[in-house]
Amino acid sequence: MPVVSYPVLRSILEHIEANCRFSLSGRCPEISRVEKNIPLRVKQILLSDNSFSINDIKYKAFFEVPRMRIIYTLLPISMPKHPLTLRIYDFNTKLFVERKFSRNYGIEGALRKVMEYFLGGRSNIHVQQVTVFDNGETVQYLFGLSNLKVSVLDYSHFDVPIFHPLVESSPLKEIHFSVSHPSDFENPLVRTAETILITDYYYEEPENWLETHRNLPNKEVIIRTDDHGFTDISILELIEYWRETRRVIGSSFSIFKPYGDSIEKFMENVKERFQGTYVELKATNTKTFFNINAVSIKVDSESKIVVYGGKTDYWPEGISKVVIKVIAVGSSAEIQEEETEPLEEPKIVPRMHLNYNAIE
Repeated sequence: MPVVSYPVLRSILEHIEANCRFSLSGRCPEISRVEKNIPLRVKQILLSDNSFSINDIKYKAFFEVPRMRIIYTLLPISMPKHPLTLRIYDFNTKLFVERKFSRNYGIEGALRKVMEYFLGGRSNIHVQQVTVFDNGETVQYLFGLSNLKVSVLDYSHFDVPIFHPLVESSPLKEIHFSVSHPSDFENPLVRTAETILITDYYYEEPENWLETHRNLPNKEVIIRTDDHGFTDISILELIEYWRETRRVIGSSFSIFKPYGDSIEKFMENVKERFQGTYVELKATNTKTFFNINAVSIKVDSESKIVVYGGKTDYWPEGISKVVIKVIAVGSSAEIQEEETEPLEEPKIVPRMHLNYNAIE
């Protein structure tokens, strides 16, 4: 068998799925010696209280008690004879393996050790999305492990973090968060992200809505909740402000309209107020967005605002969605809704081979 040169091996390993790459490294000492110097690409890291996942493999630490399969962190850690267990679960095969740890670690220590084993000491890690569940304490285990570059940070169930070492080096492509106060929009993580996705509001100041949202510097703003208190008048005022200030081409703002609001009436109001015209839009994906009306509003010789709205089955029946988008004159607006990932062909998942001695 011909010997594979390092440049070729580097190119191959960089594009192998992360868990498959870990498996190869555990089986082959030659690969293990160079593998951490090659950039690692990860689709998703999920972080919870007593577990984390890398793509389709989940790592959970717990204390196992006879006749009680799993006892979580509420169990006193000092109890003897209750071994700390690491469970590795594969979402593809629905199979899992377990490994007993030294009692000296505790749950936090064990998870940190496993995370260091896989992600520590690397020259570069590109993560498409980091999602934080529960109180997200395990996220701190990633701090300082490697040069981590994150595209999307999902803090949907929490306030946006004031400071986050994971993403301090480069702006996020997208951040998901809940807003507890208007000052959250001044957070550097929010202001520098290309797209912000708001999942909930925990304050009520409808009189300040326009002032808070009209000057957001992000290219795309997505409000994915109907519990926001925004009115048709507020949305019309936002459109007016964007037209007066000549918002940059490519800017986009989308919002759900609550139950009972007529999207047809709203679009008619948009047409009349801004002397717009109804237009046809090119639809690339309308699986979750249908019965769409669109109005084009002239801004200047270079740009125009297209406002379109329709029913959506992303939320229960009765919810409508409005999108405000600035496009170049002469170009056609295109509806590009959030796509669901296509079903993957069945694939062979390599059996996980880990050097547990290295972890312990």
